[in-house]
Amino acid sequence: MERNALTLLVQRLLPRCPGLYREEVVRRLAGRPLAPRQENDAVLEMARAVIRHQLTDYDDLWSRHGLAPEEAKLAVAGEIEDRLADWR
Repeated sequence: MERNALTLLVQRLLPRCPGLYREEVVRRLAGRPLAPRQENDAVLEMARAVIRHQLTDYDDLWSRHGLAPEEAKLAVAGEIEDRLADWR
């Protein structure tokens, strides 16, 4: 998907997403093959990844506090979904 089209898609799906994070989602997805009719899901999953790594304690939970990555994901899942809902 072309970068401009991807930017418009992210803006449409996540209209209240701050520009810095919107650009990060676009940057991470740009150049990746996106399956037809699954672009929306790809954008939302990448937004979750951006939130997880940049706006939660996920990395500290597994790297410093000894949780397995899957346990850390579970620990921050609610926070991620709340932030995603705010961005929608």
